[in-house]
Amino acid sequence: MALTDALFTGTSGLKSLGHGMSVVGDNVANLNTTAFKGARVTFQDVMAQSINTASGSGQLGRGATVQALYPTFGQGSFESTASPTDLAIAGNGFFMVKEPGSTGNVFYTRDGQFTVDKNGYLVNPAGFRIQGWRIDENTGDITGAITDIRIDRTSSPVATSKIDVITNLDAREELETIIVNLNGDVDDGNTVNTTFVVRDINGIDNKIYVELTYNATLNKWDYTIRENDSSGAILAQGTGVTSTRATIELPSTGENIIIDWSALTHTSSTDTLSAPGREGRVEISGTLASDTWASHDFTVKDANGTDRNLRIWLYYDSGDSRWDYYIVENPTSPAPLDPSGEGGTILAQGSNVADTSAWFFLDGTTQMVTIDWSQVTLSGSTSLSETKYALQEVPTLFDRWDARNETPLASTEYTYRTTLTIYDSLGTPHEITIYYDTTTKDNTYEFLVTCNPAEDQRDFVRDTNPMQWTTEEGSITVNREVQSGSTYATSKRGVLMYGRLAFDNQGNVKVFYETYRLDANTGAPVKIINTSGVPVADPADGFEATGANGYPLLVADFLGIDLVDNRPAGSEQDQGANAKALQQIELNFGYYYKDSWRSESVRTTQYATSNSTIFYDQNGFGPGSLESLSVDTDGVITGHYSNGRVIPLWMVALANFNAPERLDKVGGNLFRETTGSGPPITGKPRTNGLGSIAPNSLEQSNVDLGEQFVKMIIFQRGFQADARIITVTDTMLDELINLKR
Repeated sequence: MALTDALFTGTSGLKSLGHGMSVVGDNVANLNTTAFKGARVTFQDVMAQSINTASGSGQLGRGATVQALYPTFGQGSFESTASPTDLAIAGNGFFMVKEPGSTGNVFYTRDGQFTVDKNGYLVNPAGFRIQGWRIDENTGDITGAITDIRIDRTSSPVATSKIDVITNLDAREELETIIVNLNGDVDDGNTVNTTFVVRDINGIDNKIYVELTYNATLNKWDYTIRENDSSGAILAQGTGVTSTRATIELPSTGENIIIDWSALTHTSSTDTLSAPGREGRVEISGTLASDTWASHDFTVKDANGTDRNLRIWLYYDSGDSRWDYYIVENPTSPAPLDPSGEGGTILAQGSNVADTSAWFFLDGTTQMVTIDWSQVTLSGSTSLSETKYALQEVPTLFDRWDARNETPLASTEYTYRTTLTIYDSLGTPHEITIYYDTTTKDNTYEFLVTCNPAEDQRDFVRDTNPMQWTTEEGSITVNREVQSGSTYATSKRGVLMYGRLAFDNQGNVKVFYETYRLDANTGAPVKIINTSGVPVADPADGFEATGANGYPLLVADFLGIDLVDNRPAGSEQDQGANAKALQQIELNFGYYYKDSWRSESVRTTQYATSNSTIFYDQNGFGPGSLESLSVDTDGVITGHYSNGRVIPLWMVALANFNAPERLDKVGGNLFRETTGSGPPITGKPRTNGLGSIAPNSLEQSNVDLGEQFVKMIIFQRGFQADARIITVTDTMLDELINLKR
């Protein structure tokens, strides 16, 4: 009956409007729920019933029902907070959160109220872990797949790999002076001569020949100074001069050397001329029989004036045209048949060498002696002799450094120093001190880079016999040893680099040159930049001359890495895999090498003002603990650590859906993917239509209270009207029932 249908029609209205009131109630209840998205309900009529009418078939409505109930994803306003991990999305997208321990239980939310839990995970209030990408610290790019964001509470130490030291070196400093004071006696009209050696920083012996003629009547001199000998290139010359000084440039390095003969007397009948200094070069001459050991005894006067008894053993192999040699101090007397019978102290030895020279140290000293047998000729018999030369050494910061002293370099030995702290791979701090001093050349400074000798743990400072080399020359294995080098290696402990800076007339560095570092294995100086200022292509220690940025490279070891491990038996040249762990540090004075030396915007200078350090820095860090976090608009989470490091750690991942209204609400401000919503489309914030991140903010509910109250009134009035339909229909049914009365 139609009246009964009216009851059900009214009931459908009550039911639909009741759902509508529930939606309004839910919206109002969540007015202060973070990132809540209000729902919107719409209604539709129920399929109509067909009835017969006078004009034909007609349709009679059956009531109303809920047509759709969807969330509205309009942007909510932002509330500022004090927590850097409170995040809001400005635009489209959802945060991704994952239930701990699950494999695929991922939910989506606009609620960015996140904190760091006890395990370091970034979580929401329900303990679900926020998803994102880890950031590579060096490149700043994301790495790997989306995973749980876990904040590192500690910052691992970072070994220093670059030092920046920018200084001004006073152009008004006086130059160093190297004077060779000759001794002797010469009568009127007579000529005297002598030859001595000046050893430069490269270890090259420059033989200097001086010839003097004295005119007593005029008290004037004729002089000629040549390279090597009486037939060598003229370095300086004068005729009829009253001065008793002449300045020459050292052939190997251009150092200015003053030759002074003012101390010569004119009283003896025997004309003599000599140079001061210990005997530091010995030249062996004569004949030698092939394929048999031969020895020669000689003495060398050391720095104390003491004669040291030495013996050289030579063996020439006619089969491969190579030499074996031994140098012995306090040798056995009489000489044995070969070196195997020696009872003295072996200072140096070599086998299968093509060179005809060697160097060694007098036993227990740092006094290096060069011995040369290039003038020995081969014949059927052996007859050897020697010529010794007084030695003058160019005094450098490198030579003056002696780690055996409490103060390795006295304050009078340099013009300026600066110190900074670096870190090894364990985060231990170490002081690096750079010394500067003038040289004998205009606009040229030398520098010495050092660490505390007690902290220097390079292999050579721990070896009993550090100076050993094994090299392969084709099919021939060449061995060299300088057993007497232990004292020298001990004295140079702490030296990391030595070099020179030549400035132009504008006070800028025009070239690095004569730059060395010590071989971590042997302690021997390794040239990395030559006399012309060009980096050496293949330094002897196996490391590059300059680093990736073009700065000179020094090699340090504060951890005691044993280079003997993983090295072929008997080999000291091949330092093996362990050498890769040595700390390589670039030294930036504001200049780098790229085809030539080029300057940075901030650089070391030589101006006429006081010595000063303008800027210094280094890129190492000790261990640190997390102090605070910050997040930028790209969703990059950055850690600020107690050691000063600011490290980009993670990037928050966002997801969006083609039909976000079809997501399922699962409570706790979470949504779940459905078939209707489609799969999530993930990406970085501010890409592919995704919104940006607002740190220190929370998104508020997007519910409009005024709008909800208006709907509440409408639903209420509709409900009242539907209720009247039912009560009126009930009255009509009552009248119908009363008809039979």
